[in-house]
Amino acid sequence: MTTPAPVPTRKEIQITGIRKHVAECVTEIDGTECGAHSNVWDTAMYLDVWIRAHADEYEHKKFVKRTEEPVNVYTKPAKRPQ
Repeated sequence: MTTPAPVPTRKEIQITGIRKHVAECVTEIDGTECGAHSNVWDTAMYLDVWIRAHADEYEHKKFVKRTEEPVNVYTKPAKRPQ
């Protein structure tokens, strides 16, 4: 009895959720970053509103915007050449 040849596979990435947007204040105060975080939103437009409000209130000037997108990786059979 012969062993069957392995089936070629490939990795697929599938988006599994809604993209999330968050901002963080990275302004240094006495050698330490502020670290304040905005709420998490599913659209980026609210980040600028939060950044402006935080900058007005605390006079901070440096921020980082981050986007997270949940994904899964799965294996599926590769298409065989015809």
